[in-house]
Amino acid sequence: MSANTFPAQIEPFKWAEQGFTWSGTLPLSSFPRIAREAVGSIDNQLVNIDCKLSMDAYHRVVWLDGHVETQVPMECQRCLNVVEIELVSDFHLALVDDESLIERLDEDADFIVLGESEATTKGDYDAPAMANLLALIEDEVLLLLPLSPKHESCEHKHQPVIEEIAEEKRDNPFDVLASLKGKLN
Repeated sequence: MSANTFPAQIEPFKWAEQGFTWSGTLPLSSFPRIAREAVGSIDNQLVNIDCKLSMDAYHRVVWLDGHVETQVPMECQRCLNVVEIELVSDFHLALVDDESLIERLDEDADFIVLGESEATTKGDYDAPAMANLLALIEDEVLLLLPLSPKHESCEHKHQPVIEEIAEEKRDNPFDVLASLKGKLN
């Protein structure tokens, strides 16, 4: 399936009943919040996605299961050069339309209450909840971005080498006091 056929807005309950699955690649530029964190050109960067929707036995909770892989070029905080950060995520996310259903989920389960996040909207009372599938997947990948990206090993660009610091001779601030003591005696 091509990027053109990736469904951005979905009705989670309707699509889960139909057994929705999608597997393919999208350009990194399709994920604007991740693209803002990237440096340099992302024209050739791709995001591999496998996802599916399913329902619980009571048809009250929709599960979004997925696997996402990509590489994001970021600025190394040590050497300031580009470092390719590999991001791999397997997620199992509950989509519920009623907060009372949260207590039925496992304690460790991740969930989204439809209509409460920017990735979901609930129009009229009778209208079905909609979810922005792309935004939900982007949220999961954003959680993987490091706060301080860096290479495994590299030198700090703006920090002096330790040997240079050791060679600098520093004046002893107490030398002034010692000379005063000699004058008082």
